[in-house]
Amino acid sequence: MLSQLLLAGLVIGTTVVVQAAFMSVGLRTLKSMEETSHKMLKRPNLVVVVWVLFLLFPIAIDVVIWAAVYRLRSALPSFEEALYFSTVSFTTVGYGDIVLDKESRLLATFEAANGWIIFGWATALIMIVIQRLYLPGPPTR
Repeated sequence: MLSQLLLAGLVIGTTVVVQAAFMSVGLRTLKSMEETSHKMLKRPNLVVVVWVLFLLFPIAIDVVIWAAVYRLRSALPSFEEALYFSTVSFTTVGYGDIVLDKESRLLATFEAANGWIIFGWATALIMIVIQRLYLPGPPTR
């Protein structure tokens, strides 16, 4: 059990680093676009669509990382099954049609919690962009 907890902590830490890196690049790009009055900002709907798609990349990377962990532990017979199981767990859908062996099943609970946190983080980032694009800034004096 301790090894599963340590491994889960390592994988969660890795996914947080991935998410933070994408957030940093994305927000820096948005700030740069704002500072240069980039013409794309005149199309806020397009910016939001691109932002949402951009934020799906780190989520996909996170799912693949978890799938690789399951496969490396031989918890599932193929990478395709590991990827499917990881996607279902990370999104907290949890169909239950594929289950892990006893030595790995605790990991799935941490993956679900990890997904919940990452999706919340991504949602917050989406709202930041929407606010910056559609709501007026603070009043000037």
